[in-house]
Amino acid sequence: MGQHSDRLTTDLHGCSSNVFENKIFANMAEGARPGGLQLTRRLVDYCNFDHRSIVVDMGCGTGTTVEYLRDVRGVHALGVDLSTPLLQQGKERKADLQLIQSSGADMPFADHSIDGVLAECSLSVMPDVSKVLTEINRILVSGGKLAITDLYIREGDCDIPGIMTHSDLFQILQKHDFNILVFEDQTAFLKEFVASFIMEHGSLEELWQCTGKKKLDKKIPGLGYYLLIAEKGS
Repeated sequence: MGQHSDRLTTDLHGCSSNVFENKIFANMAEGARPGGLQLTRRLVDYCNFDHRSIVVDMGCGTGTTVEYLRDVRGVHALGVDLSTPLLQQGKERKADLQLIQSSGADMPFADHSIDGVLAECSLSVMPDVSKVLTEINRILVSGGKLAITDLYIREGDCDIPGIMTHSDLFQILQKHDFNILVFEDQTAFLKEFVASFIMEHGSLEELWQCTGKKKLDKKIPGLGYYLLIAEKGS
């Protein structure tokens, strides 16, 4: 199973972020991300948002998390994503969701105006992570929360853009004035995601086709999935 998750990630990062526009991924009820809303609930619990909080889901896709934040957790939820078809699909499902077409590196919010930013399996597909973290720092209030779930390398090194080691992840967050409050390995959800895809769609080949690549060209050793909560410094 670990080999399958390694291969999956190779493909996801070998093509454009528009891989999430693939019909199979776009129609996943809880979004194309390991852990789905179960991990979203855990992120939000850690952040302690209340009904006055303004929270942005960066890379919101069809707005599943935005809908959950607003309707279940009662926060003022906004979503940003560059994908026109994914945003349109979200609007067709719930027209009153606040979904905005925007890059994570240039979000249309005032300085120090946002209480929290969620990045669920989206930070690793950003072309310039440092620029995105600078932008998140700009829009967050002092003490604002950055909540991430994403891929990482548990052991060894990796030269795949966007996939960081544990050490690299901590260093770049601290460099951008974020204090890490919580880090959890959630690799079991990555394995579950790959297994569920194969069970539903028949084979790993189908998953490769979703990503737009026809064959594997590389294996990533030590691939994992994490949950992290960071707080903006004062």
